[in-house]
Amino acid sequence: MTEPNQSDADPRLAALLRWRDGLIAAGTVTAASFKEAHIRLVLRSGRTAAEQLRAMLPGPVAEHAEEMARVLREADGPSAAPPAGPGPDATQVVRTLAPTGGATGGAHAVPQSGFAPFQFVRTDHEVAPVSLRRAREGAGVELSWPPFAAAPGGYVVYRVISSDEGRGYSPDHGHQITATAATSVRDPRPVTGALRHLQVWVNAGRDRDAALAAQPVLHAAGVLVGTLSDFEIREDSGRVIGKWQVPPGVAAVHIYRVPVELAARSGPAFRILADGPNLTGFVDDDAERGRRYVYQLRCEVDVDGVVRLSDYVQAEVRVSAVLLPVEDLALTTHAERAGGVAFDLSWTAPAFGEVRVYRTAEPPNADAARNELDEGALEHVGLTHAAQLSHPITETVDPAGVRHARMSGVPWPADWHRAYFTPVTVLDGRARLGRPESSVRTGLISDVSLVEYCNKQVLTFDWPQGAASVRIFIAPRGHDPRQGLNGRSYEISLADYEKEGGKHFVNELPHRGCSLHLVPVAYTGGRPVLGAPASVDYGGLLRLWYDVRVLAGPDGMPMTAAVRIRAENDAAGSPPFVLVHNPDRIPLAANDGTAIDMCQLDAAGRPTSGRVKAFQWSSLSAAGSTETWGGDVSGRLGWIRLFADLSPDRLRRLALLDPHVDALRLRPGPVPQ
Repeated sequence: MTEPNQSDADPRLAALLRWRDGLIAAGTVTAASFKEAHIRLVLRSGRTAAEQLRAMLPGPVAEHAEEMARVLREADGPSAAPPAGPGPDATQVVRTLAPTGGATGGAHAVPQSGFAPFQFVRTDHEVAPVSLRRAREGAGVELSWPPFAAAPGGYVVYRVISSDEGRGYSPDHGHQITATAATSVRDPRPVTGALRHLQVWVNAGRDRDAALAAQPVLHAAGVLVGTLSDFEIREDSGRVIGKWQVPPGVAAVHIYRVPVELAARSGPAFRILADGPNLTGFVDDDAERGRRYVYQLRCEVDVDGVVRLSDYVQAEVRVSAVLLPVEDLALTTHAERAGGVAFDLSWTAPAFGEVRVYRTAEPPNADAARNELDEGALEHVGLTHAAQLSHPITETVDPAGVRHARMSGVPWPADWHRAYFTPVTVLDGRARLGRPESSVRTGLISDVSLVEYCNKQVLTFDWPQGAASVRIFIAPRGHDPRQGLNGRSYEISLADYEKEGGKHFVNELPHRGCSLHLVPVAYTGGRPVLGAPASVDYGGLLRLWYDVRVLAGPDGMPMTAAVRIRAENDAAGSPPFVLVHNPDRIPLAANDGTAIDMCQLDAAGRPTSGRVKAFQWSSLSAAGSTETWGGDVSGRLGWIRLFADLSPDRLRRLALLDPHVDALRLRPGPVPQ
């Protein structure tokens, strides 16, 4: 059986729930932001201090932590009551026990006078909260309260009293807004002070006369905090300045700066300048330029040790921005599937404004870039609406917070030899031209081929029409040139290309492989303009050198062939090798002869492993491997040669260089004496 929730039995639960309902009815918080579960969590925690409660409550509710602490204190036990007796100094002490339903007296006429004189009596009635909401129409505030629990068929009159001087102790102490049978009313009068105390007194009886003769009972109460007057907020060169008048008695003004797109989420997270009272105004230097904000202001008043806040007064402000030109427009060209050329454009996005890019066959008027222009004047400097590119712009933000914009796939018009791209920053009807970039058309590079030789590579291609030179970039394998080309590069002119028959690389390409990106280069205005790249992959090449020392037996005949190896670069492990014997000629391939039995030898030349046909070194080193493998060549004459035992595809990435031909020959030697 499930144990009951301990907070259900807590006598403070009802008081806190009524207080919560009052906040929701007044529009101070929403039911979604202040749930019953929050109250039960507080009760289970046993915490009562305002700072402790503030840490447990959600943002919009945390402002009311001190008021919640007061409700908890009052619900713990009755306050000491002053001596009973009439007079202006007497105070009525009330306990909060909420009424549950009852008649409102109907809609019949309600007297405005004729009530029995008030006599001070200590009561034990609970006072419900008066819900306050700004009037939907006209000035003032709408007041509402729960109905009084009266006997069935009884007569109920609500007397709504307000006081700007202090909390009243009777319905005769203050201004009577109305006497009504309804449970809501509008008070159209402006609040001129820091506080307006509002009370709803009830006269109830079996009929009209009995109700008028009965003593009034305080049924509901609330406090309305005065708002600012002569309120003005304006922007001045990136600073937001506000000034106002506050009602006497206001302790501080809370200022909230909320981005206009988040205006529905106002709350403590947006509060600024909280270290001062701000009684006459403020200066905000931290607003982000180019953005729109809603500035919300609330007066703070201390009511019986509890901070109360007024309704919001707000104004929308746009912070002016500096119109900056785009000065780093970059172009990258690439070939399209249909055979044409396309551009990718990239730039650093300015902090403010919209960037438009125009494509023209001629550059814009040079004088236009020196000053800001009216947006409508762009047509007169050669940037027409038809020239504006409509391609989508994507943005990314780097770790430093800098925004980078990119426009991809912009085609080159077929009949243009040159194309100019001009970025224009536009904001509030003003325009600022950035630095234009241009490109000249060159032919495409085709028929790219990279031929591998033992000690060099030769790159050949069809020379692109109109190019003064070709720039060759070395990049990691698989690199996309559209992501940028930098690092080590070579440039070859047409004259050198024809003289040498291609570009020769001698110990210049990485042995692990790379990508070569070939870019045609033309010049305009003394500046190089790069064409569309063409690419070819280089798989890499591992160069190995080996040596063979043939050891003879007592009869002078070859007995053991000791093999050692050295690599151009260090590598872990090695490919498999076979030592092949052919009695008639130097073996031409791994299958051109007989594979010799091999075993690993120690420093003294003794076998340290079993015999195998294919063998591997544990590592390859540029300093030479310390391991020696020996082949049994007893009774063999002719020739031996080492081969890598690999597939043809893998053999293309390995060059095994033979020692001098004399080292590969097996022949009788002199008999040792």
